[in-house]
Amino acid sequence: MDILSNIIVGIIGIGAFITGLMHPLDNAILQQHRETAASAPTIHTATTSSESLQKQTVSATKPHSTATSTAAQPNSPTPPAPTQTPATQPATTTSPTMQTTAPRPIGEVNTSTRAALVNILCLTGGGTSLSPISGSGVIIDGRGVILTNAHVAQYFLLRNFPTPNNVQCTIRTGSPAKNTYNAELLYLPPAWVEANASQIIARQGTGTGENDYAFLLITSRTDNAPLPTHVSTLPLTTDPPQRGEQVLLASYPAGFLSGQIILDNLYASSATTKITNIYTFTNDTERSDLVSAGGTIVSQAGSSGGALVRAFDGALLGIITTDTAGTTTASRDLRAVTLSHIDRSLASFDEGGIISLLTGDIDTKASDFNTSVAPVLAQTLEAVLQKH
Repeated sequence: MDILSNIIVGIIGIGAFITGLMHPLDNAILQQHRETAASAPTIHTATTSSESLQKQTVSATKPHSTATSTAAQPNSPTPPAPTQTPATQPATTTSPTMQTTAPRPIGEVNTSTRAALVNILCLTGGGTSLSPISGSGVIIDGRGVILTNAHVAQYFLLRNFPTPNNVQCTIRTGSPAKNTYNAELLYLPPAWVEANASQIIARQGTGTGENDYAFLLITSRTDNAPLPTHVSTLPLTTDPPQRGEQVLLASYPAGFLSGQIILDNLYASSATTKITNIYTFTNDTERSDLVSAGGTIVSQAGSSGGALVRAFDGALLGIITTDTAGTTTASRDLRAVTLSHIDRSLASFDEGGIISLLTGDIDTKASDFNTSVAPVLAQTLEAVLQKH
């Protein structure tokens, strides 16, 4: 097990960067799109679904939190060819579980993963240096909870900067991605904002991935229709990842696309690969905080918050957060923060872990966060933006 904090210092020192994988879009194109959309109806598509969005109490077992691994140097296998099969069937998973299921065909895992995948698009108005962005996320709870990166979800804190409703974030589904849901923050680690606020103005952010996660809660449909009674989700696992384990990556990569194509023709992509190395953010080498998954078609801007699932059974192992610098996707080493790290991080912030966060009245939890915590975090980010 390698201690990632030490690795990052060395990499940055020689001029290569561990970069966030959200995609900043061209402001002029998106401002034009925003003005056009204000006077024209929006086309929506329904989500392929199988899980309830009705507000209900989660009943699940306590997740494992102990991870074990052995130290080794990263392998350098040739990435396998990406899979491009579109999702055509609903997932058959239930509200968050931490259980291992029977083996499933990889095509079925790919289909269920894509069905739970979302694109997060945040457009910005005038009067700010904040760039519009496109990222990814995964629905993990039948009540409409989305797991994504903090460096994507921080835009939800800036909705009213510098004027009311100046930043508009929309949850999109399907391939191509279409406006489907509105959402609000359920939880974002304050420690992540405190450590990374200065990067809100960066065209290409850098970091280790530590605490880089956030939970969103779907609140309504963008077309004002009732929320669906079912929506696809992925089961969760905090089991320790294994070096050499086959995994499937899925996201909405957009690194080589223009702003207009992202708006109109952004497609989900997926790829099978293997975990090549495992890292920890601490001196505890028994922890599995971050995994390396080599270079695939998914190693692009826009993939932040995308899924890393266990090919064996389709359980969500982690979310895509960073990759190393490289001129091609194959030359970039993609990294994903593990659910075991997220679970431990939540516990350290007195949130009790993933299941605890998702248990009970999540509407009230989201309201409390947005009333008492979010305004303070927004001020921190706004202070950085106001200087530029």
